[in-house]
Amino acid sequence: MVVCAVDVGLQVNGYVICETKNAEIKLIKEGEIKTSKKHIFSQKLKFIYEELEKEIKEYRPQALALEKLYSHYKHPLTLGILAQVRGVVVVLAEQKGLEIFEYSPTRARKAFLGKGSADSFRVKRMAENITGKSFISNHTADAFSLVVAFSHEEKVRSLMLSATKQNPALARRKLTGAWMKKRDRIIQ
Repeated sequence: MVVCAVDVGLQVNGYVICETKNAEIKLIKEGEIKTSKKHIFSQKLKFIYEELEKEIKEYRPQALALEKLYSHYKHPLTLGILAQVRGVVVVLAEQKGLEIFEYSPTRARKAFLGKGSADSFRVKRMAENITGKSFISNHTADAFSLVVAFSHEEKVRSLMLSATKQNPALARRKLTGAWMKKRDRIIQ
């Protein structure tokens, strides 16, 4: 499956387009969408939309991976701005029929490095080690970590599906309560 992952920002949006299959990830393209400081906010949003749309049209991903929003209580304005940028990306994905997956930054980094509190420099270094390529920036490396989280989740989902096919009793069991919590821990 071809996946587009975006590390959302107003000044710089890092994105990667990867192909995932059986928990293996092939980096197809990485890039940044940089907005001009001269443009007003609405023009920046339009520019982000148009640039990302070009990539989606060219590479035709089936899924989009994004970070869930978070903000420090000292910076509430940042959360509002990022929410609008993220909204533009989500609307574009919906218009193009992409399946949308969200991951907390901690979850994505934990799936990628085994530690959710790792800094962007370590994420970038690990992404370069895995792909054997030098990443443009921390933004694109963060986007790559989202693809890794997506890939892990897909692998767990396929394992669960094959388990229910082998044991029909599992398929009839209602998947709630403690079992779902255990599954969520595995995915995280």
